[in-house]
Amino acid sequence: MAAASGTIRVASPEQAVAAALRRSPALGAAEAGVAASRGNLTQAGLRPNPAFGVTAENIGGSGRYRSTAAAETTYQLAQRLEIGGQRGARVGVARTEEALAGRDLAATRLDIVRAARQAYTEAVAARRVLRIATDSVRLAEEVLRVARERVSAGREPLLQQRRAEVALSTAQIARSRAEREAEVARRALAVVLAASDVDLGPSDRWFDDIGPVPAGRLPSDPAANPDFARWREEIARANAILGLERRRAIPDVTVGAGLRRFGESNDTAMVLNLSVPLPVIDRNQGNIARAGADLTRTERVAELNQRALAASLTDAGQRLDTAWREADGLRRVVVPGAEQAFGFAREGYAAGRFSFLEVLDAQRTLLEARTQLNAALRDVHLRRAEADRLSGGPPIPEALNPMGGRP
Repeated sequence: MAAASGTIRVASPEQAVAAALRRSPALGAAEAGVAASRGNLTQAGLRPNPAFGVTAENIGGSGRYRSTAAAETTYQLAQRLEIGGQRGARVGVARTEEALAGRDLAATRLDIVRAARQAYTEAVAARRVLRIATDSVRLAEEVLRVARERVSAGREPLLQQRRAEVALSTAQIARSRAEREAEVARRALAVVLAASDVDLGPSDRWFDDIGPVPAGRLPSDPAANPDFARWREEIARANAILGLERRRAIPDVTVGAGLRRFGESNDTAMVLNLSVPLPVIDRNQGNIARAGADLTRTERVAELNQRALAASLTDAGQRLDTAWREADGLRRVVVPGAEQAFGFAREGYAAGRFSFLEVLDAQRTLLEARTQLNAALRDVHLRRAEADRLSGGPPIPEALNPMGGRP
């Protein structure tokens, strides 16, 4: 994966996801974990190596054994036999570990997708806050211009001009703060995308598209969530480890065969060897007890975490539905009404039909409505990204998935 470098351009959440999947070091680490588990699986299936030994007897002594003339040399080949099924049990454990690594990779990919979508949403939302603040400054400048004209014409006291100046200063301070927040959000997105900086592109029309009402559309079963499925693999792994420890209680048998050469006569003879440990003290009982307790603990923790994931998915769906309804109401009713009210107040003030305080109140209401709508739209996109993460989807398009589709 590429290190953080250069400025990249992302003009949509999909492009942000593609860049994150392409550049994320975390995904590369998870892929390496899968490769490591496959190496463990290969190693688990290997049989023990044979052993070759040479034994020389009756040398370096006294009398007739002073030299090597009476030496007896034995060349032997020995093989340890795993008769208790340990190799198959090891392979079973390694397969569950490979499955766990695959679940971790899938979870990492979904985490990256969620992080990219949410960071891009935060960056765009912060930029829109800056635009709202800039519009607020423009409106405040326009109100101040009208106030100065009315003060100059003697239709308003100087106090109203001072109020307009204060409102403009407040709007300028808010714009400065929004500029800093937008910069922070863009840098956070750059970190997620492993880049030095990010160009968000000119358009954010996607931000206003919150889709149809989400109620009843989100799955309530988190079975597709790799974190949920991972606990099934954890239980299978604990079971496999328990089976392996039970098989390790069965002693291995070592058999050997060799050739012995007698130095004095140059005769040779076959040598056979059989070695069987006697499990009278160590029957692996401690490891079996530990593996059994680990299995029980894993089952309990799995049940707890799976219930928590299911509850989190339900909560995420409800929060998304609530955020969607709030955003929908703001964009259809509140913001258009506030815009219309401010337009009437501004025109009426210029014509002398409304007071300056009514104009300021309408301006403040419009600013608050736009800010609330922006926050609600941001919340919808954040909630949807979280709900998708907990439900295990939606599927990542082939072109955006460096692993070639959903695992």
